[in-house]
Amino acid sequence: MCAALLLLLLAACGGSEVTPTATPLPPTPAVATITPLSEETLPVSIEAPTAQPAGVIATPTITALTVDESDGQCSLDYDMDLAGYPDLYHQLGCAVSAGSNDPVGINEFGAGPNYDRFMLWFSSEQQIYVLFPDQTWQSYRDTWDESQPEFSCNPLNAPPASPPLPRRGFGKLWCSVTGLQEQLGTIEREERLCQHTVVQSFEQGRLLACFEDATIRYFSLRNDGTWDLMVVK
Repeated sequence: MCAALLLLLLAACGGSEVTPTATPLPPTPAVATITPLSEETLPVSIEAPTAQPAGVIATPTITALTVDESDGQCSLDYDMDLAGYPDLYHQLGCAVSAGSNDPVGINEFGAGPNYDRFMLWFSSEQQIYVLFPDQTWQSYRDTWDESQPEFSCNPLNAPPASPPLPRRGFGKLWCSVTGLQEQLGTIEREERLCQHTVVQSFEQGRLLACFEDATIRYFSLRNDGTWDLMVVK
């Protein structure tokens, strides 16, 4: 009877065994295996631009150019007859050829004595350089020879004479290039060779020293198509 009673009590109290349910743990993420790249396949690193605050305009960095005040770095020296031209190194840079004493012909145009337009004949090149009053220059091939007339034209309708008419190569160019007569005018002095000539080429152009009596005229013909003149007496 006691055993029956015991069985009855167990049934009333839910005596059947209950197995607790375990709470599942979150899955462990898989760890990716990283294979290092070889140097040949490494991507190029591009630095991202820095964002600018709203309303601020980015200002580019400007590197100031400095000029070496010593011309000792040039491989060629300038001709000593050009020493009277101030700031030569800073004006034209280093010399790129030795100085030349080949003849140079000159003719002034317009009214003097402060002439602002010229023709220059460089014998070593057979070229004529026309220096205009707006400080620009243009070069032309000298095509005149001794078989051609001394005066190529005579727009003055008077006996040809020089002055006022340019002659030979200068005159042929003056007569054949449209607008040149209007830009240059006539001449007051005859064409001639510089008594002593020094021409030297530089990085930024060429420099001509034309010696006449007690005067030196320095003509700077720059590579940008401009020219200037300095007179030393």
